[in-house]
Amino acid sequence: MTAMAVRRIVYALVLAGALLFQITNDNYLAHFLLALCAALPLLSLAMSLRGMMGCRLVLSALPPALNRGEEGRWQVSVEVPGPLPLARLSLRTVEKNLLTGRAQRRLLTMSGVARRRPADMAAPTGHCGVLEFRAEKIRVYDYLGLFSRRVPPPAPARLLCRPIPVKTQPPAIPEGLGSPAPRAALRKGPGEDCDLRDYRPGDPMRAVHWKLSSKWDKLIVRERADTLVPLPLLTLDRFGSPGRLDALLDKLAGLSRALLGVQRPHAVLWLDGAGLPQLCPVSDEKELRDCLTALLGSFAPPTGPELDGFPELLRAPGGPAFRIHVTLEGGEGHD
Repeated sequence: MTAMAVRRIVYALVLAGALLFQITNDNYLAHFLLALCAALPLLSLAMSLRGMMGCRLVLSALPPALNRGEEGRWQVSVEVPGPLPLARLSLRTVEKNLLTGRAQRRLLTMSGVARRRPADMAAPTGHCGVLEFRAEKIRVYDYLGLFSRRVPPPAPARLLCRPIPVKTQPPAIPEGLGSPAPRAALRKGPGEDCDLRDYRPGDPMRAVHWKLSSKWDKLIVRERADTLVPLPLLTLDRFGSPGRLDALLDKLAGLSRALLGVQRPHAVLWLDGAGLPQLCPVSDEKELRDCLTALLGSFAPPTGPELDGFPELLRAPGGPAFRIHVTLEGGEGHD
């Protein structure tokens, strides 16, 4: 039996008692008590109706992105029109890690809900993944708890729980081995598509990008995009237990940051939960964040196909790519 049903039974008993008292006592007090008991539900509904009809929930994550193991919180804010607070609001929250597929449900009841009084809940940040926070079965009640209204669910909140990059040295890439850099890694030169790289002895001074050279405090030159440059291709078999995925993603993030530290564009390749290949070019911090969001934002099964079974995926469009396969033991290079 629900709490609202219990309240309705209690009110019916009180009303029946007032009616019986009025029948057995024909005086002013008996008439007043009966009228009061009959009018209370209408008065309660009239006072609550504006808030019940106009309230709106907003879900948010604080902060929206953090490293695995750091403290994160969900926030449930209720926007209430008018000066009076809501009497009571109940809902069921669902927290789901989109990478591991694990979900947790909780019941939340908020009493005396006033404007700008959010409720906080700890977010489960023990494993990497995109954490999604949803609210379901939202009901708001009048002051007596005799009437309720279902509130439409708000937009879910998401929190990016990133891996902790393992500090590592950038891998040595053999000269002359590679393919054209990814399109996202290209920069526009004067009238042509160009790639950026460190200055090498013998490079013409007219190819120096002076603005970036002054910013990075070293000489940077433009190179035609059709020149073959080594393209590291970071790969990983994206399946296993949450602990295994955490370790793989830590190593992958460390290798990617090491390559970005030496201005080395690269790409990340994996198979998604449906076995379809996903390729993300990475040439700066923004593209690395986008790549991690794509990696962590879909389900990773306990078992799955390995990339070694798809050799056609391990070549870049314009030539051979230098592959670094990320395993629990480290990164293994292949050409």
